[in-house]
Amino acid sequence: MSREFLVLTNCTGRKRSADQAIALDAEHLAGTLQFAAKHWMRKVNAAPRTHLAVETYGGRSFAEARRVASHLDARLHIVSAGLTVVDSTEAVPQYGLTVVDGANSIRPLLARLGKKSHDWWDAMLLEFGQERSVHALIERNPDATVLIALPSSYLSMIADDLSCLSTDDIDRVRVFSSARGRLNVCEQIQRITLPYDDRLEGSDLPGTRNDFAQRALRHFIENLQGQNLTLLDAHAAVASAMSKLQLRKKVIRERKTDLEISILLRDNWVRFEGSSTRLLRFLRDDSFVACEQKRFRNLWLSVRNNLIRGAHI
Repeated sequence: MSREFLVLTNCTGRKRSADQAIALDAEHLAGTLQFAAKHWMRKVNAAPRTHLAVETYGGRSFAEARRVASHLDARLHIVSAGLTVVDSTEAVPQYGLTVVDGANSIRPLLARLGKKSHDWWDAMLLEFGQERSVHALIERNPDATVLIALPSSYLSMIADDLSCLSTDDIDRVRVFSSARGRLNVCEQIQRITLPYDDRLEGSDLPGTRNDFAQRALRHFIENLQGQNLTLLDAHAAVASAMSKLQLRKKVIRERKTDLEISILLRDNWVRFEGSSTRLLRFLRDDSFVACEQKRFRNLWLSVRNNLIRGAHI
């Protein structure tokens, strides 16, 4: 009998049709957490669901999670601050809501109320139902090994949810996050979080902070065949793999204006066939230019649109 696997990853800022997305209104951010969650649920329920979740999210972190799910013939689920736990084959609305900094972030609301991201998750589950929790998904799949790849912000959000599991159920879970993510959760969750750290950047899977957890998951499956290991052996295998790698030297990158970066992108567009991934690596690794992912995405889109229209930057 073949083994069963579930893969959980986080939602991403890169979404289809972001300009048509629903968002919380300012008035809903002025009340209590439950008030905001209740009005958000009404917006979600009223919004059209035109695309599947797997079609909605983009970016390398999501692509890496999809790759692992395909490799294992596993079902893929998404942990979303705006929709709770979503099956990748589920139709979802276009939305904008996140627990990380940036547009449509609920961090200002949490800060005003003295709350944490896990309080928002609790409020969401009260509205959307406990059946949309992480622990409920795991309990519904008692024979599955569950692989959870989340950045520290999302792991902190669902840590209490995970802690609701019985010991037998939690022993079926493997968590992938940054060293910071591992330190920010209780001992029970630390025990199932594998000891990946910044030495992963010295492997054949370097990347950005945004996709660290998913790259760690891919390394675990493709390099270590970790899906076949017990929890104890998985910890030992990851620790051994990390011990053979070295921290990459920190590169000092130059700050440039949006215009300067846009010109660099335009001048190298044909060379890299417009590939956002290759152009970002060119900026960071060849030109040593500092540009965080969201800023790069906006500049890349602007350059692409200008080239399509034949306009100057």
